[in-house]
Amino acid sequence: MTALRSARTHVAIKDHLLPWWAVALLVFAASRVVSTALLLWVQTTATPLSRQGANPSFLDLTTAWDGTWYWFIAVNGYPSVLPVDADGVVETNQWAFLPVFPYLAKLLTFGVLDWRVAALLLSTVAGFAAALLLGALLLPHIGRSRTLFAVALFSFAPLSFLLQTAYAESLGLAFLLAALVLVDRRRHLAAVVPALLLAFTRPGVLALALAVGVQLVIRLVRSRRGGPPLPARELAGAAVLAGVTAVAGFAWSGVAALATGRPDAYFATEGAWRALWMPHSTIVLFEPWWFAAQFWAERLAGAAAAPVLAPLLLLVVVGGAVALLASRRVRALGSTSVLFCASYALYLLAVFFPQSSTFRLLMPMAPLAGALTPTRTVPRAAVLIGCTALQALWMWVVIGPRQDFWTVP
Repeated sequence: MTALRSARTHVAIKDHLLPWWAVALLVFAASRVVSTALLLWVQTTATPLSRQGANPSFLDLTTAWDGTWYWFIAVNGYPSVLPVDADGVVETNQWAFLPVFPYLAKLLTFGVLDWRVAALLLSTVAGFAAALLLGALLLPHIGRSRTLFAVALFSFAPLSFLLQTAYAESLGLAFLLAALVLVDRRRHLAAVVPALLLAFTRPGVLALALAVGVQLVIRLVRSRRGGPPLPARELAGAAVLAGVTAVAGFAWSGVAALATGRPDAYFATEGAWRALWMPHSTIVLFEPWWFAAQFWAERLAGAAAAPVLAPLLLLVVVGGAVALLASRRVRALGSTSVLFCASYALYLLAVFFPQSSTFRLLMPMAPLAGALTPTRTVPRAAVLIGCTALQALWMWVVIGPRQDFWTVP
């Protein structure tokens, strides 16, 4: 018995020879090896029907879909006149994409590198930063073991190959998680910098503003009811962060308006992208999810059953999200993560049309990985193997031997 305890102690010591952040970086590095191998495999399956055609290069694969738009922005910038069709309706254009990623990648070319190479390097490095910051956010709340598995889940998730493509997801997640870490440590003024960078990298900074505002109100109420005091410095810092991020959430639409002379330039552009799925391109809060529920209800059960099935589908989705966010394991992640994920879910419900990019748009809810952590080794291994298999399937469907309208990542 003594020998067994000694062996367990030895194993525990060995497990902690490396600091948690070093393990997190190694885990993400291993995941990049896997994703690269899968991309190279998908490259061999390409046909003339593939998104990038037959015999695409590795850089072709990593710059497909949105990556092509970011490259186009880096080369051509944003239009001063919105493109319109024969009926005068705004068409899809660059204003739907935020500028930090394409221009930062262009800066990193140093006038010599291929933009695609710089974009791939930027995305991958930002992915390492995001994995590390996710660990830093979760570690004080759920401990080393669960935190490292959450990082592994984030790194090997079905869509994690996007963290090394010419998409802005890696960079946006790095800025978001940096802001959340600082908020969680009550360093609100310091969080203004990554929050502002996020506002011009990926959508979602309004969810951060809401989360910080709600957290501030909760702490104020508790303080006045005899709970922990709220120092004036923290109160002021949180108020500044909430205000700045709220304004920043609308800043890009202002830039688009000034550059094009159309006050509705950004929203008209977003409407043009939404019109690919919806029959009209107006922006009405919460309407897209109702439309999508009816769309899928009709295809699952026919037009006659849609009026009954559509509300049920929407109720299941919204109810499931509420139940998840209210669960004990999610609440253990800390108020910062919980409030942000809840705010971001509300943001998506209000403005996003659920389509093939839905799972990618859920990536900012990465802190929830901390709640999806089995306690035993075998289930953890099974989860990671399953994620890797789904990642291979997702790549094959998106950039493999054929493409469909509903497979845009």
